[in-house]
Amino acid sequence: MSEERQRILHLLSIGKLTVDEAEKLLTAFENTSKPAAPVSDVRGKYLYVQVEPKEGKSTERVSVKVPLALVKAGLNISKLIPIEAQEKVQASMHESGMSFDFSSISTQNMDEILEALEQMSVDVDSDESSVKVFCR
Repeated sequence: MSEERQRILHLLSIGKLTVDEAEKLLTAFENTSKPAAPVSDVRGKYLYVQVEPKEGKSTERVSVKVPLALVKAGLNISKLIPIEAQEKVQASMHESGMSFDFSSISTQNMDEILEALEQMSVDVDSDESSVKVFCR
């Protein structure tokens, strides 16, 4: 039992508070002391985007590693990821039934995106290259 709750009940027991007053205080205290929604810890975690050319192909090799703390702070990751990689990731996500557009990423939906990426990875294979997007 919390210290505040004990104090309210003690004041009730010695007659300094009525039952109604104690109930209101306890209700108010419970409403303000609820823990905030858990926030995923992003320290030491990164968003990776990797494009590897297939053997014998001349596609450029791309490796982007962005600290999730920067992403959460509002960094526009669409400017860091090559257009070719963005298009391949978006096409693969669309084929999987998910709508995803790098240009639509905002600070409002970033938490949802990061949470989803922590639980999955996106792998796109084409004739030219292999694209991977994941968090670790």
